[in-house]
Amino acid sequence: NKAMTDIRPMPGAQTRFLSNSADICVFGGSAGSSKTFSLLLEAARHVGVPGYGAVIFRREFRQITSEGGIRDTAMDIYPHMGGVYRAQPTPHFIFPSGAKISFSHLNQESDCLSWQGSQICFVGFDEGTHFSEFQITYLLSRNRSICGVKPLVRITCNPDSDSWLASYLSWWIDQDTGYPIKERSGKIRYMIRVNGERVWGSSREELMNLYDCSYEEPKSVSFVPALITDNPILLKKDPGYLSNLKALSRVERARLLDGNWKVRAAAGMYFPREDARIVDWMPPQNEMIK
Repeated sequence: NKAMTDIRPMPGAQTRFLSNSADICVFGGSAGSSKTFSLLLEAARHVGVPGYGAVIFRREFRQITSEGGIRDTAMDIYPHMGGVYRAQPTPHFIFPSGAKISFSHLNQESDCLSWQGSQICFVGFDEGTHFSEFQITYLLSRNRSICGVKPLVRITCNPDSDSWLASYLSWWIDQDTGYPIKERSGKIRYMIRVNGERVWGSSREELMNLYDCSYEEPKSVSFVPALITDNPILLKKDPGYLSNLKALSRVERARLLDGNWKVRAAAGMYFPREDARIVDWMPPQNEMIK
């Protein structure tokens, strides 16, 4: 008998993400925190259900098929669940129940229109800050289910203060420090659009009373932050990766290692004056002319 392969989430942030019940859940933080693996695992939760379908998007097609990309990661997971890989017409896996998990890209905003009329039970975005708000919002309208599984949207990302997601997640982020508020990790809020603007509430009932909407109209939203320390398997297999992150510039280190959502490049941050040694000397004038 072949040894059974045990595929399960790691304790901590990954488990909190995979157990979150929100309609839309964002999983993000430092590089190396196992965001892509978590997204693939969530997409596969219902592959035993006939008619189930999932699509995971990247902004560029090469980000799907490149060495070590999301397709390669999926190859380490889905065949153990009975998934058979097919490269055409787009990369996808077919499971014994007939369920399918596909990978696609949305390079231009107009690419969204090719999904008009689609019904996608699970919609995933890997590196959500690479997408525009229109792209993600449009695909939310395709998030429908006729197979009996609750429609879900899952988004992974690294922090980016210039992304629309920074504003979208502002309730979960300390606006003074830029770091996630620990007590709000995984907490669910509710959101509707009123005259094109997002409006938030602590419950469906609150939004129903304020805006006379139906019970079904508000979408539940959550955010689960993660750090590289939530991925001890990577730290064990590649201990040098943490050193690589620590060697980044102050701005990129704050984003990709510490998970800061407010930091951005500013004068003096890349080459801080306190890190420079001032030498009170200059070459003679005639040497400068040469």
